Amino acid sequence: MPRFLHTSIFVNDMDESIDFYTRKLGLELLDGPYHYPGNADMAFVGRDWNAYIELVYDLEAHPPYELGNRYEHLAIEADGDLRAYVDGLKAGGVKILRDVYKSPSGTRAIAFVEDPNGIPVELLEPRTSPKLS
Repeated sequence: MPRFLHTSIFVNDMDESIDFYTRKLGLELLDGPYHYPGNADMAFVGRDWNAYIELVYDLEAHPPYELGNRYEHLAIEADGDLRAYVDGLKAGGVKILRDVYKSPSGTRAIAFVEDPNGIPVELLEPRTSPKLS
């Protein structure tokens, strides 16, 4: 059966993006960054290789990337208390788009922050049941 592996996002600054996803959000740098001359720089962040984010800095000349009109958000499940996690991000200078609130189903706490590339990142408290929220 096929399985989801990763999402790939273009970044404006590789070091800043790696710092955000690792030092601020707490994911691990799984591999890279690698430099592919004439093509791109790439790095991979996540908890493990079961689902991860591929960060891509395109080496071709182009204006800074802007958030596309069909890209909604990334989602990351926090370890433990979401309120404390978001408070730590806030203290670290991360832009909070929407502070902690209950999901529409009322089953999980949720918040939104913004990565250095303008991409919204949904933060969720750990799931306690198999039901989606």
